[in-house]
Amino acid sequence: MLDIKFVKKNKDLVIQNNQSRGVKVDVDELLNLFKEVSERIQNIAGRRTERNKHSKTKPSPEIREKMKLIGDYIQEEEKELKKIQNEIYALLAQLPNLNSTTTPIGSSEKDNQVEKTVGQKPQFDFQPLPHEELAQKLDLIDIDKGSEISGARFWYLKNQLVELQWALLNYVFGKLLKAGFQPVVPPNLVKTKAMFGTGFFPAEKNEIYHVNSDKDDLYLIGTSEVPLVSYHADEVLNLKIPIKYFALSTCYRREAGSYGKDNKGIFRGHQFDKIEMVVFCQPQESEKNHQEILAIEEEIWSELKIPYQVVNICSGDIGFQAAKKYDLEAWLPSQNKYREVTSCSNTTDFQSRRLNIKYQAGQKKELCHTLNGTGIAIGRALIAIMENYQTKEGSIKVPKVLQSYLSFKEIKK
Repeated sequence: MLDIKFVKKNKDLVIQNNQSRGVKVDVDELLNLFKEVSERIQNIAGRRTERNKHSKTKPSPEIREKMKLIGDYIQEEEKELKKIQNEIYALLAQLPNLNSTTTPIGSSEKDNQVEKTVGQKPQFDFQPLPHEELAQKLDLIDIDKGSEISGARFWYLKNQLVELQWALLNYVFGKLLKAGFQPVVPPNLVKTKAMFGTGFFPAEKNEIYHVNSDKDDLYLIGTSEVPLVSYHADEVLNLKIPIKYFALSTCYRREAGSYGKDNKGIFRGHQFDKIEMVVFCQPQESEKNHQEILAIEEEIWSELKIPYQVVNICSGDIGFQAAKKYDLEAWLPSQNKYREVTSCSNTTDFQSRRLNIKYQAGQKKELCHTLNGTGIAIGRALIAIMENYQTKEGSIKVPKVLQSYLSFKEIKK
């Protein structure tokens, strides 16, 4: 969330930022409401001063009546003040984070910028199969049963693909431990405060599963970023060194706007498993930490020896809470293009302002910066391995970096 005082001082910048993100918020209305709040606060303070003058003397009946009227006036003004403050907060909640100076300005994913491309695309002397066909031939995924039991975009992972999943998890788990990240197992259900505080409400509310709204009023997480960042809500942290967490969680997305997209296979589903990284740091260190998160993601995909490209996400495609975001896109032979497999974002002080997360800066308490990144998104990693490591005989070789975690080096029929 942006500071209203910042909006007042930088009105044109905020309006320009909204336009670059396709967000329509009446900034003039917001600032007019803020001005009205300031005037009402001064007015209430003046009336209180007037009333206090008489409270130290023995008032006459006329003065007592006047003081009563002043008290009633203050009470009504405070009610109106609260109402206007709520309107301001509601408008502020619709303002996205400010773009980083290095975030490309654009309207859609077509305007994202490829920063670099790494790795050689596999050369096949046969027609490579899409992952869903490979999985069917090798009895690795059962989409039909998933749909029968749970509906569209659900599935069962089976046999050696499950073992490969655990190999990926163990591999990434060890790498993040060595990088100084602390492991956490967070809850998968959270309250509204956590969703709003991390910036997923109101922007992405239609993507989130709402559970038992009449009783529990909880939400299934779409990423463990939500409970990890919310973990330090209303706290003052010691950030002499950054605090780094990672968590494995099952994630849930309604995929409300994805009708007709990636209908085959397991690329886009309502439920998936993911390791997520989160960092809390001082503002001057956030860019450095963003690059470190990106470097970890690159290292993982480089060691898997799967071709990928790093993409700088433009203003029209970036997340509501992010100031800067990179995606890694892995090469999928069956689609003959790169597809997103990880992301990492610098959300600056956007989340910490909403969740009131500060750090001790000398004698002051300042808002910290928060960052997040994908350790591994299991489903998409499995797809990339299956397609890039398939053989002419229809088997799937295991990346060398994962072989020590498994009893096999190749998935065969």
